[in-house]
Amino acid sequence: MGLIQEVNQLNSKIKFSIILDENPNAYINERKILFITTGLLKYIPNYEALIGVLAHEVGHLENYHITKRIKSISNLRSINKLSTLSVIAASIMANNSDFLVQSMITNQMGIQNYYSSFSREQEREADIFAAQTLNQLHISPEPLKKFLKILEKESFQKGLTEEDYKFSSHPVYKERFDILENESINQKYKSDQKFSDQFFFIKAKLFGFTENDGNELNKYLKNDYYEYANSIILARKGELKKSLIILNNLINKYPKNIFLMETKADLLIPHGYTEEAMRFYQKVYDKDKNNHHIKKTMFEIEYERIEKKHNKFPQEFFYDYSDLLMIFENNIMLHNKLRKIALLLEKNEWVNFIDTNTYFNDISNKEVLKILNNILITSQDKKLINFTKKKIKLIPNE
Repeated sequence: MGLIQEVNQLNSKIKFSIILDENPNAYINERKILFITTGLLKYIPNYEALIGVLAHEVGHLENYHITKRIKSISNLRSINKLSTLSVIAASIMANNSDFLVQSMITNQMGIQNYYSSFSREQEREADIFAAQTLNQLHISPEPLKKFLKILEKESFQKGLTEEDYKFSSHPVYKERFDILENESINQKYKSDQKFSDQFFFIKAKLFGFTENDGNELNKYLKNDYYEYANSIILARKGELKKSLIILNNLINKYPKNIFLMETKADLLIPHGYTEEAMRFYQKVYDKDKNNHHIKKTMFEIEYERIEKKHNKFPQEFFYDYSDLLMIFENNIMLHNKLRKIALLLEKNEWVNFIDTNTYFNDISNKEVLKILNNILITSQDKKLINFTKKKIKLIPNE
């Protein structure tokens, strides 16, 4: 994603969230969170195609499509029944407008065609943005076209026809191929083996944790990537010894790939080897301080250990992990645990800060700003003040 933002000189900070969903999809919302389904990561052919898909979603953000869509809904309110409007609005707010294809709404045709036409133009703009980004990165459009063909085949296998796409937000596939073809420039394309390895190891890990049959892996993974996914499946089936033999061989073969060591820790935890897992997590985190997933996992393990032992959380423990509040904004269980620690440590200002999370609490932006500004006036806690300033900048005007 950094490459996409760099070549387009974008200042937007975009966060990722992976959703367990077999349908290949990606979408971005007004909070600049890019949602990627496991289905997309599993079935997309290579990293070049993935970059194309992500660039398409960033194109929606950079062209202010989400804002325009919300305004469009407001304009339609006077000429549409509330029930139909609610379905379309829900689709837009989730940025998953293909919901209209799945639900096949048949009433209010004029409004649906207005909506489809409006969003199709935005999809065209996003496709053009993606194609131009691939050009700037010297990446061939062929992998993305290959993935679109996979989606096209899947759509028609599900029974969708060209006629159905009158109700879809996306242009028909031929039009999308034409956009990629017309926007591509004659140049020497690049391929990065390091990116490719990372992509296939991530893909293999997803297969390992979401599939139960190793025989199915041959369709999508080869060689070491297959072995990696199979080692995870074996551990999930209770065959930890066989799993670790395969995984240790891969770790020795790819000593710089700390992703494999992280997986070893992941596999040890369900089998009761918590201390060993923590040592591996710490090794990985020491090499990559931006691995927020590992930090969250380490917090969960330590939290459970302290809670079972004496329920007395050191102040340092809270401060070490408090940044997770900003990183995992929509994780209610994580926020509740950190809130509990703040209460036990009598850190009322932190409790107030945590309670301003609009994901979980029915609170207006006006009230949130009032609480946050009060924290800035009264608090002497430098870390809390820093977080508060960052959060104020993220709050949209009502």
